[in-house]
Amino acid sequence: MKTFNTKTAVITGAGSGLGRALALQLAAAGAHLALCDLNLPGLEETRTLAAASPDQRISLHQVDVSSRPQMLQFAQDVLAQHGQVDLLFNNAGISLTPAVFDDISDEHFERVININQWGVYNGVRAFLPHLRTRPEAAIVNISSLAGLVGLYGYSAYAMSKFAVRGLSETLQSELVGTNVSVLVVHPGGVKTNIIKNAPDLQETQREAAHQAFTKFALQGADDAARQILRAVHKKQNRLILGADAKIVNAIRQLFPNRFPRILHAIFSKSMFKG
Repeated sequence: MKTFNTKTAVITGAGSGLGRALALQLAAAGAHLALCDLNLPGLEETRTLAAASPDQRISLHQVDVSSRPQMLQFAQDVLAQHGQVDLLFNNAGISLTPAVFDDISDEHFERVININQWGVYNGVRAFLPHLRTRPEAAIVNISSLAGLVGLYGYSAYAMSKFAVRGLSETLQSELVGTNVSVLVVHPGGVKTNIIKNAPDLQETQREAAHQAFTKFALQGADDAARQILRAVHKKQNRLILGADAKIVNAIRQLFPNRFPRILHAIFSKSMFKG
């Protein structure tokens, strides 16, 4: 995409973290924004921080991305207020704290799948017809390092993020020759509130969990957003973000048979337990 100026960007999970960083940088580039999150105060803070010019439109939408009816209505609302959609960032996602598969409840597992996997599906289903009508358009789906390798202690998260990768790569092949590009992003650890907001945590555990996670997250949200937008400019298909993601993925490729034992040795004794 040559420029973001005057383009309309839809961003899910824009109330904090990477979604907010994307919103602020797109606003600085002159884009109009349709921002979605369940956290309305977070969205309002993002709008304030964006400091957009008077002729830039920023709309806020309190939406549960796991609900197909809500996402379809979201698309209608965005078109009514903005008249067009040029960019879709399927960024909203959640994670559980690290735990082996046997210790994850069905309820928590399904919640991760519903938001991370079906949320991306719902976003593409709702907005792709409108993206097809634009001279140039882009879909950006945020997967994870856990969408490249099955990380120990993250079975629900990995399952959801592998699904995001699969859908994205299929869309890339199906949309060859069209005006719509598709980028799938595989970040390693990014300093956000994803663990702090984990649905399996008690309120008293959240700050400790957040501190434990950010200690090992190597990348800030602003830097991650810059690299993602640069990849959109270049119409890249895939972006592996962060040294940790690149190193772990390389180890997986070099030692495919030994890799599960390597992960077990590293993570089985060091996982954050809450």
